[in-house]
Amino acid sequence: MSISRQHIESLLHSAYRYAHALCAHAEMAEDLVHESWLKVVEKHGPLPDKALLFRVIRNSFIDQVRHRTRFPSDTFQEQLMPDAQSGDPSDYVSEDRVLSAGLAALREIDREVLFLWVFEGHTAAEIADLTEQSRGTVLSQIHRAKGKLKKHLDQHTQQSFTVVETPRKKQS
Repeated sequence: MSISRQHIESLLHSAYRYAHALCAHAEMAEDLVHESWLKVVEKHGPLPDKALLFRVIRNSFIDQVRHRTRFPSDTFQEQLMPDAQSGDPSDYVSEDRVLSAGLAALREIDREVLFLWVFEGHTAAEIADLTEQSRGTVLSQIHRAKGKLKKHLDQHTQQSFTVVETPRKKQS
């Protein structure tokens, strides 16, 4: 496998995880990545920058939310047929359904900030640049999101969880 193919696969996996963190819905995340990928590749070539792709995904997500707010549609409950062969790809993100439910219960911006901090390893300053917020706002969002998630986990499981701090890059 060539380096560029590995780079693209890694970029697409990260993009999917980011999109899923934003919308908490597998099919919507796939659509966001697909549409954003096409936009970026068309304008910037076959090896786009990760930050650019993430920004396009975020902007597309915001556009979709605005559209749904302006033009609400009738919703219906899908009845899922149990099938051992089919499954939601988001189930592979976390086998723990309590954790998945806790993450889905967070506000979209809290999920996004937590994802960028935990999974992508960005600093608060980098997240602030990506989301166009102040560093202090990002730090308080991370703190609140961790607290909400811990509270949800403590309420829905028998064992108590401890939030572990991970070492971060030094800021210069």
